[in-house]
Amino acid sequence: MAQRELTESELHLYKIRTEALKIINSDTLYKRYNNTNLNLIPLITNKEKKVFVLTGPKNNGVMIFGNDYLLTFDNNSKLIKQKQLHKSLIPIEFGSKDEIEATIHSHIIDDLITSTDICTLMLYGKFAKMKTHYVMSKKYVSIWDFKKETLTVMTREDFEKIK
Repeated sequence: MAQRELTESELHLYKIRTEALKIINSDTLYKRYNNTNLNLIPLITNKEKKVFVLTGPKNNGVMIFGNDYLLTFDNNSKLIKQKQLHKSLIPIEFGSKDEIEATIHSHIIDDLITSTDICTLMLYGKFAKMKTHYVMSKKYVSIWDFKKETLTVMTREDFEKIK
């Protein structure tokens, strides 16, 4: 357990996470709700520096969609853009012993399921006794199968035909 210096990639992740924390603590865009935490996830891929901010529950048996954000940084770890991915907070309880056939939430901002929705579904899928989650928008329906961990996207028009 010897202390060591951060690697270059760790240092870049640390810098953008630290900068993101300053921003969310000083900007009214970021909402905080009772019994939740804002979780910061820094990610650097193909020279893109991003920090996802997801709302996580403090209580067991709850999956939270929404109140999530994406911050994008330049090569000098300065904020370029910030975007609210969902406008509201949607808690879904799954603590019951019975399997839940399906859950649903709707999208107004984006037509397709978001990457943060998929992360939430994958994270809680191991604990939730759910079969399917639907994300509905005007144009598309995204269908997440918990058991197979697969996503199917179809037009809303085609979805309406199979009901």
